[in-house]
Amino acid sequence: MKQQGVAKPMRLWQSFLFFMIPGLYGLFAQYVLMPSIVQLGMSEEYAYNAVHLTVFIGLFVATILALRVEGWPLSWISIKERLRIKRMDSTAWKWTLPFMVLYLVLGFLLNTFAQFVYEQLGFWPPGADIPLTNIPYLLIVFTFNIFSEELWWRGYILPRQELEHGRYAWLVNGVLWSLFHLFKWWAVPFMLLKHWMLPFVVQRTKNTTPSIVIHFVSNGLGILFSILPMLTS
Repeated sequence: MKQQGVAKPMRLWQSFLFFMIPGLYGLFAQYVLMPSIVQLGMSEEYAYNAVHLTVFIGLFVATILALRVEGWPLSWISIKERLRIKRMDSTAWKWTLPFMVLYLVLGFLLNTFAQFVYEQLGFWPPGADIPLTNIPYLLIVFTFNIFSEELWWRGYILPRQELEHGRYAWLVNGVLWSLFHLFKWWAVPFMLLKHWMLPFVVQRTKNTTPSIVIHFVSNGLGILFSILPMLTS
């Protein structure tokens, strides 16, 4: 039987690099790559989705490469074991459902408060008025977004952070996940107040699937509300 790989503790500086390198690329993609593509004639909607898709594909590829570096064979059994992709049993649902509600409610309250703050500052978030019209393309980006982020942040990185930071690994993961979103820097302070929940649930259950479920529902509802006027018109 082929020997499985072994996860090693991830030092704080390593965690910072593993989150911030994709974050800096996202910043470059948003403010350098996207405008360049738009100047070539692509619409803002297509350019926005295209550059962010490159971020998510990069995270997915990084996950696969990281597993190989650790010595894990790329079989579904090994991938599930290392990334802690497990079924949603009663314990998983016991943690997932209340935190999903809390994540959604807190997200709504924070978004409302953020809009109030922006209005007081006379600030309008860049890209907030980019139209969403190509639903199939949007769904592709959405799918890559959820799975690539969760498999990288919670599946690959969090177990290594647990070996280094113990019971506080979820906090490190949540803070750095917020900082990853540098491309929308105006929202990062509000993200810090809720992004601890997904790694907290994953660390408690030792199961990455709950964060996939919560992330899927949260982002999915956001997209649904954005395109609902188009679907009902």
